[in-house]
Amino acid sequence: MKKIILTIAFCFATTGFVAAQIKLPDIASSAKAADYSSFMKEDFPNGQPKEKVLVPDELDVRSYDLSDWDFSNYTVEELADILRFDEVTKFPPKNKLPKGFNPKKILKNGKNPGLGLYALHKKGIDGRGVSIALLDQPIQTNHKEYKHALVWYKVMPNMKKSNAAMHGAALASIAVGKKVGVAPKANLFFYAAGISRDATPFATALDEIYELNKQLPPEQRVRAVGISQGFSDRGTYFKNTPGISQFLDAKKKLEESGVAVFMAGNWDVESLSRNHSLSHPDKLPYCHPTYWWGKDSDYYKQQRDYLTVPTCFRVTASPTGENHYVHYAHGGFSWAVPYIVGMYALAVQVYPNLTKEIFTEAWKKTALNPTCEFQGVEFEAYNLLQPAKLIENLQKRKRQEEAQ
Repeated sequence: MKKIILTIAFCFATTGFVAAQIKLPDIASSAKAADYSSFMKEDFPNGQPKEKVLVPDELDVRSYDLSDWDFSNYTVEELADILRFDEVTKFPPKNKLPKGFNPKKILKNGKNPGLGLYALHKKGIDGRGVSIALLDQPIQTNHKEYKHALVWYKVMPNMKKSNAAMHGAALASIAVGKKVGVAPKANLFFYAAGISRDATPFATALDEIYELNKQLPPEQRVRAVGISQGFSDRGTYFKNTPGISQFLDAKKKLEESGVAVFMAGNWDVESLSRNHSLSHPDKLPYCHPTYWWGKDSDYYKQQRDYLTVPTCFRVTASPTGENHYVHYAHGGFSWAVPYIVGMYALAVQVYPNLTKEIFTEAWKKTALNPTCEFQGVEFEAYNLLQPAKLIENLQKRKRQEEAQ
């Protein structure tokens, strides 16, 4: 990517950044839009599946023409809960859909990050002035959901020829999206490093963030980094991961400089979502576990140390166009990381001296630990985020420190 020498003030005019002479990647170098429509014959060679698809399975019909399909044997809840669709998807006529099924309403409902975050945003607690970073797949930099927040976009060498990907668009919008995002006024540094078992590009990106922070004023430095990728000593391939030593060194150096790093593979995160796609995102209970754990209630007994956020039934920016959105029935650790990083930005806004340790302590102290039931099986869940209570805890802490 062509590099240009600019001042921070020029590139970050909309976010209030001030002068500091550094090399900036050319944000205009946006990835090309993705196109899923050609996959329909491959994914559905015989047309509509003969068997009814139900939770915990998902039916991926992004950008497909479903005009000849018939969903009339589904309930509206059954269909909404299993569909992965976007604004390009063409649905059959109303007589072949369950009564009340409305794709536009599903897309609107799923944009809400939930748990009362919109109420915090209305109070001005929206991450404004706080910088965060994500390392993931290439994105369209002009997507209307997050282009306002993007102040740094760099494509790593291993991703030079890649089109926009669903993963990167989802993460960017969950973190800082105007409607979808947890922290819609935060500043986003984005490194297109991919999703790979090669840790080298991620290590390089972390080193660059470390060097960049040294050149920025303290209030403008990246405070948290999200990596929806697994480079963990708990993984079976850890020892054989290319670049793993470089990555661990870079991560340790960045963390010691005061930056919080959240990773899916380091088991920082867990998922618990609203019960159905049509449920209101602000209303409890949240008792839908990550799909692949299914009825494994014993799994949740081990999750007391993880930070839990909703991930299923989410609507995010779509890589198919700068104005497009997509509904995902399935969600998991990948979607949790940007949610937590966005929450970290809100927390820094009210408590500038925040560390990952203080954040985690306050989160667990204010979290919900619900007794849940999923498909007839009861289980205990832990550390479900309560945004307003977490913010109140940190505001109280700040007042106490100022009074001393």
